Amino acid sequence: MPFYSTSSQVGVDLNNTSTTQLFALGQVVDGTDESKWVYCQASTSVTAYKVCALSTAGAMGMASATDVLGGLTLGVAQTAFAAAAFGWIPIKGNGAFGVMTTGSCSVGNQTYVAASSTPTGIVSISASGSCTMLGLYLTAVVDTALASVANCVLSYPKPKSPGTL
Repeated sequence: MPFYSTSSQVGVDLNNTSTTQLFALGQVVDGTDESKWVYCQASTSVTAYKVCALSTAGAMGMASATDVLGGLTLGVAQTAFAAAAFGWIPIKGNGAFGVMTTGSCSVGNQTYVAASSTPTGIVSISASGSCTMLGLYLTAVVDTALASVANCVLSYPKPKSPGTL
């Protein structure tokens, strides 16, 4: 599904990346379906639909449990990024965002960044995963043994600290 900017910023393309920096890193724009997107630069290549961590300087890469626990801003890349490419990733929205999961997932489960034995940036519903997340909610059932893309809603994803909701 293509995403569109609803901000008055000229030239925003939420669906593609660029080798040229067109906006200030960390800039936020509004998009369709009440979404918010952050402009960033990939520090390494990024696979579409992976959870990503953004530094305060605007660098972005696929999130590990260490990144998540470190308090970095989280989003889910909706397109692939080549290393050093510039583009937008959503941090909030009710749209049909995709997120890579480790296999069978159902609606209403807590989500986790997958354990270290799994490639970075993949979401799991297994409690053996590391780092419980809040703000990333699956909206469709995935019934497969293999990694696949599930629909989700984003609401500023963050780790769940012990003793918090």
